[in-house]
Amino acid sequence: MQVGNGPDLDGAPWWWDAVCYQVDVGAFADVDGDGVGDLEGLRARLGYVELLGVDAVVLAGVAGGDPNSTELADLLAEARGAGLRVLLALDVDPARTDPGPVLRPWLDAGLDGFHLAPRNDPNDAVAAVLADYPDRVVIGSGTGNWHLLFGLDLAVAGFSAGPVQNAIDAVLGGEGPRPAWAMASRDTSRIRDHAALTPVRAMALVQLALPGAVCLRHGEELGLPGTERIRMPWEGDRSPFGFSTAQGDWPSIPDDWVEFTVEAQLEDPDSTLSLYRHALEIRSTHPAFVGESVEWFGAPEDCFAFRRTGSSLICALNTSAEPVPLPPGELLLSSRPVAGGALPPGTAAWLA
Repeated sequence: MQVGNGPDLDGAPWWWDAVCYQVDVGAFADVDGDGVGDLEGLRARLGYVELLGVDAVVLAGVAGGDPNSTELADLLAEARGAGLRVLLALDVDPARTDPGPVLRPWLDAGLDGFHLAPRNDPNDAVAAVLADYPDRVVIGSGTGNWHLLFGLDLAVAGFSAGPVQNAIDAVLGGEGPRPAWAMASRDTSRIRDHAALTPVRAMALVQLALPGAVCLRHGEELGLPGTERIRMPWEGDRSPFGFSTAQGDWPSIPDDWVEFTVEAQLEDPDSTLSLYRHALEIRSTHPAFVGESVEWFGAPEDCFAFRRTGSSLICALNTSAEPVPLPPGELLLSSRPVAGGALPPGTAAWLA
């Protein structure tokens, strides 16, 4: 069964398969020591974002700021030097008569587009503004003339192969903008151990194997919860793990996150961060990651396998309680160790 719209496109725009990394600026990195993250903090950590391997940074929590500020100009310049696009998460109602006064100052400042809060755009007012700014992108939700349609369909489906397959079919089989897959609403309010990350790691590979763009939220690549503002744990062995130099208690950064800091995970080849980095590298360089639709193979109960049409990429997922045979092909990556030609429970794998 084949699901999806449209042929492969040569010369597709930069956002076509982009991986966008949303940074809640106030919770990412604090440079001035006031306990709140800032643009300078993000700029100081931009090397990490580049190392992660994403294509664009989405700034959240700065929409009330100054689009002409020196801090933003410096950030944009450094991001461009690193090959990163920069978008703004914006809570603007695009159905108003003219959103231009809100959007244009940011576009004139050099922003590459917007991630709009869920709204409807029956009059395509945003599209009219963006028409004057080539190569910019709008990620939107609901009904609208967006470039990319932000969707939490995979997150809502949970960790069960049947509902996940149905969610993929519904998105790729529908009409409308190109999908931007997101998983940031996972119900993981507190990570206690690495075993709890089994479904998180598996679904990351499913998400990154699908045609379309991807929206990550900072901390997601560390296996941290995505349902609230998470202060980024960078390094060290106690709170706030390098997020800020401010002294005091940090109840929002539990001490048991010591194994989930960027520092700890960069040094661990089996960490969730290492899995994301490896997956993003393969996704951006391997020739199998083409094709605008998927076709499904027969699979055991509570499992699935799909192939990107026009390519050799296969993604297999096992949400059952038993190991199942791997599809034929060269193993590119798996969310958990694979041995003996079997896909373990709670595991996803890429093959070519």
